Amino acid sequence: MGDSYDNYKAAMQDPWPGWWIAWPPTQRISLGDVFDRSGGVQRAAGNLADRRITYQIAQGTPPASFSYDAQGSVTAHFKAAGSSPQGFSALAKADAGALVQFARAQSVLAVYGNLIQEGFSDIPAVAAELARLYWDGRWPTDLVAVSDVIMAATGLLATATAAGASAELRVSVSARAGPVSLVDLAGQAAFARTEHVGMQWVGTKVTPFYRVVGLRKTWLARIVKDYGPRQPGRGAAPEPVPPLVLDEARDEPDAVLESPPQDARPPDPTASPGP
Repeated sequence: MGDSYDNYKAAMQDPWPGWWIAWPPTQRISLGDVFDRSGGVQRAAGNLADRRITYQIAQGTPPASFSYDAQGSVTAHFKAAGSSPQGFSALAKADAGALVQFARAQSVLAVYGNLIQEGFSDIPAVAAELARLYWDGRWPTDLVAVSDVIMAATGLLATATAAGASAELRVSVSARAGPVSLVDLAGQAAFARTEHVGMQWVGTKVTPFYRVVGLRKTWLARIVKDYGPRQPGRGAAPEPVPPLVLDEARDEPDAVLESPPQDARPPDPTASPGP
């Protein structure tokens, strides 16, 4: 995973503050997914439906597309089918495509097209359900749930390992006239040649960004102080949830829930499984 993930995550933090970054880019994230962050590693832990929590979905208003070129350090030159512009070496005259060049090491090019956003429409109800699960001993404090997700119809990602890195991309048959923007390359191109390029990926129907919620640390501390620590559940709670706990969750969900930073690392998809 190494540098490609670190560079990509660092690059996305400014344009997408508060959002978590899906890794690898092919990782599919759905609203209501649950992750365990214990031990400093992010692991899939089912979803809210597994825990009998239902929710309504609200549509967000993200930008139509998103392009990041490391503050202008990435440039793209486009080629139409039948043309022979300078700089291209891997594309034939009949090919359409683009030449992407990176001026700096560790530069990141990320492009996503046709964005859609989904999120919880009733956060207070979700807060109350998570508070109930915690009281019953069935929601460990290291768990978080996906509360918003950005879906993209197309995606393109490339990272430079050295200044002067470059890549030639050949577009699909459906775009033979040639691309006119970076968004046109996303989901439509294949890497024909790369030099000093680390991560290189093109895909469709991806979920690059998402937000999560978990129980707020200060709220947990107050619950422990007022009611004592909760024990792992065994099918039934030892006592009913105090009405004040649920009322607070419904009336002040921000006092109960927080959106923690993505400090846990996702599992390395290239690593060998442990014993």
